Amino acid sequence: MRKPALILLLACGALAGLRAPGRADEPAGKVSTPVGKTPTPEQERAFAELLTGAVLEGTWQMTHFAPDQEPVLGEPRSERYTIEKAEKTLDEHWIITARVQYADKDVALPVPVRVIWADDTPVITLDSMNLPMLGTYSARVMFHKGFYSGVWYGATYGGTMSGRVTRPPADKPTQAPERQPGENPTPKP
Repeated sequence: MRKPALILLLACGALAGLRAPGRADEPAGKVSTPVGKTPTPEQERAFAELLTGAVLEGTWQMTHFAPDQEPVLGEPRSERYTIEKAEKTLDEHWIITARVQYADKDVALPVPVRVIWADDTPVITLDSMNLPMLGTYSARVMFHKGFYSGVWYGATYGGTMSGRVTRPPADKPTQAPERQPGENPTPKP
């Protein structure tokens, strides 16, 4: 079984070649309209500072969607993600550079996302993004007062995630999450 993910943070190396939507080099007709409240420059700066150099520590739960059945969440499992940088590019578009440490892999991946605002609360959004070799995913992850919470969806499965935003001690490097027995060493989609 593939371990689910905070989609916007974990993906394969091919994501490094993606560009943020709405940029000048994008084909005509792909301009998006900002959604939600317009944040102040101070809110955007605070959000970038919250994520840059941060570690997201928490849990995730997976569910499968079957016809004519209520989705049921699985058991909570630990998750840990390192964010190297969060940078606004244009309008509501941002690049979140996530450090992926899993099994023998340790790479930094720039992931293009949209950040919309519900009053003072930033929400990272991903809509039907095709992640090479992983599939198409959507996600919503909100950040408020040092915590995160969200949902993600693939074609027939999805899940929830939540936790806190922390800072690693200056003298201690971040570590890859431990694998559970029998767990696939593939990064979460």
